[in-house]
This record gives sequence, structure tokens and C-alpha cells, in this order.
Amino acid sequence: MKVVGIVSEYNPFHNGHKYHLQLSKKLCKADYSLAIMSGNFLQRGEPALFDKWSRAKMAVINGIDLVIELPVIYSCQSAELFAFGAIKILDSLKVVDYLSFGSENGNIHDLYKAAETLLNEPDYVKVKIRSLLDEGMTYSKAISQAYSGLMGNLLSYPNNILGIEYIKSLLLINSSIKPITVKRIGNNYNDTVFKGSISSATAIREGLKTSGLTKEIKDSIPEASWRIVVDNIKKGKGPIFWDNFSDILLYHIRKSTHQSMRNLPEIKEGLEYRFKKAGDASSCFEELVNLIKTKRYTRTLLQRNLCHMLLDINKKDIEYAKRIDSPIYVRVLALNNKGRSLLKEIGRKSNTPIINKAADFKASSSFLERMFYLDVLATDIYNLGYNNKKYKLSGEDFRTSPFYAELP
Repeated sequence: MKVVGIVSEYNPFHNGHKYHLQLSKKLCKADYSLAIMSGNFLQRGEPALFDKWSRAKMAVINGIDLVIELPVIYSCQSAELFAFGAIKILDSLKVVDYLSFGSENGNIHDLYKAAETLLNEPDYVKVKIRSLLDEGMTYSKAISQAYSGLMGNLLSYPNNILGIEYIKSLLLINSSIKPITVKRIGNNYNDTVFKGSISSATAIREGLKTSGLTKEIKDSIPEASWRIVVDNIKKGKGPIFWDNFSDILLYHIRKSTHQSMRNLPEIKEGLEYRFKKAGDASSCFEELVNLIKTKRYTRTLLQRNLCHMLLDINKKDIEYAKRIDSPIYVRVLALNNKGRSLLKEIGRKSNTPIINKAADFKASSSFLERMFYLDVLATDIYNLGYNNKKYKLSGEDFRTSPFYAELP
């Protein structure tokens, strides 16, 4: 019984994801596949296009056997903490043999060596990073430039960085899971132009936002994903963008104090003053971000801060989430009959609590209780972004069961 694990957002599940899944199964000779998937708010500080159950359904219909939610306390964070949370869950299942991820580099040995180097950061590199940060450079660019002599441009690409963080976390917790990588094909991660049948999720999202349902989008995603996207749009359940939360965000900023903002995980160096000033002078999300953004404060950093503000995620939450011994749970979003067999095996081998029905979950620690509360809150707030009023209600986590697909 070979199991391959994938960390994902599937925002939405497109042809590149299907290619990665199929090749991963082939390379690992895997009998089962499972995905750790972000819920309704994502790593770059954005709301997902469609809700977590719809995206998990796309994944299962397209070949994933079991989809497990990555709690929002990890999903809406820097690459390092995002990867750490996902790897902790994968490792805790006690059934995963391989981790497969896409990368621009495509060479697992290069990425593994880079991860080992980052885990044992040389003193002269630490000094260089601090110097570049003092000059006003962003952290990601400072890391890339400081390590360029050791790694070339390896840290200049987002999927390479995530892959290295996955490997770092595997090494940090001494996991037996073996990492493999699949070289990205088609579009780069941030490309906004469609390039044939394998285009980036960024291009698909931008296309939906500016032009709606088009042939380019239909050609870029599997038929099963297309049907789910069309159905959700007809119902008024997405696509969701930051613009849907403009008024709520401005309300939060205007009622917040400088002191309360300093409790957000990524607020630093007086950024709270920029937020307050921009919040008073803005009427929508884009105006807000454009007024705050600088070379030092990237859009992604600002968006994550806004997510934390919206979801009430604080420094204490993150400090505990970073601990190797902090507990986690397995929240099932979707599965097929193979996934059900896999879930039984997880239940037999792992001590990690499994959540099939939210109403049945009894937290064994204050941190798990807090983590679960934030996941439920994230869904309740996300639902306020819908156009159709019937879907704006709270408590969806307690009303929605995992999607199940019976394989032939």
C-alpha cells in the first residue's frame, strides 16, 4: 500500500493539477493519493474563489482519494508556517510514503540541499539578510539575494521556495515521508495570460474576475471542475474576491486601535499606522492596498495582515502553531471509497483526532479548540462574500458533510 500526499489549494483544480497528480501517482507507484488543502482563505492572503467543499469535490472527482483541510491558522501564513502545518498533518497520519510537489527547478537533490542549508543558516548569511532588510528590502528578496552565492536563483521562484519549505519541515520533525518533485510545465505561477490547456491558476482567477466564464477557462480546467464552477456561479456562490469584503475590512480597520493592530502576527515597523491612515482614506479594497503598498510592504504581506485582522488571528495563535509539539486534527472535506479505506487505516495507525462531523468534535486542548473555532469563523465570514443571500448564513461547517464519490 503506497500513499502519495500533496499539499494544495486547488484554487481552482485545473489541468496542471491533474497532470501533477497523475505523474505523482506514476512516479511513486502509489495506490492511494491524499491532499492537504487550504480552506476558504489561502497562503497569499486571499479568499478562495470557491468554498472549500466545492474545491475538495473538484479534487476527488479528478482523482484524489481523500481531501483533508489545512486549518486556517496555517493556510493563511508565510510559506514556512504554511508548509510546517501541512507537513505536520501529513506526518501525523502515519500512512503517507511520499510527498509530491511541483517546482520550477524540478530537481529534488537541489531542493533538498537548499533545505539543509537553510536549516543550518551560516552566520555570514544571517548578517547579510539583516543588512538587506535594514536597506528596506522585503524578506523574501533578502533571503534570495543573501543565498544567491550558494543557490543561484533557486529562491527566486515561488514553487521552489514552497518545496524547500516542505523539505525543511520534513527534516525538522524527522519525518520518514520521502519528497519528490514534478517540474512545472506551461505557465509560471504568477502568469496572467492563458497559454494553452495548462495555464496558471492566477490566469484562471484573473480571467474569471475580468471576463467571467470564457472558452480559455473552460480549456484550462477538467470538465468536472468546469461543471462545479458553472454550478456555483449560477447559484451565486462565487467567485469570491477581496472586493467582496471591502466594507467589512474598512470597518475592522476603522474600529481598531494602533495597539490592537500590533497584536496581528505580521504587523511590524509601524505598519499599523499606515493601515489606519489608509483605512480612513479608502473606499474599497484596491484603494486600501495601493495606499499602503511599498517595496518593503508587498501586496501578499498586506493581504495576509488583512486576513488575520478579518479572522481575529493573533500573535499568540501563531507562536503556538509554530511549536513542533502543538496538536493538530484531521478535518475530512471529501473522499471516495478508496479514501474511505485510507481513512480507516489512518484511524488504526494514528492518534490524531479525525473530524467527519463538526458537531461531534470535542477538543482535547485549548489550542485545538481555538484552531477549530478559527476554521468555523473563517467559513462564517467567507460566506458573507456571496451574492446570494441564502448562502450568507453562519454555521455551514456544522451543516455540511464531506463530499463522497463512489468509484466504479
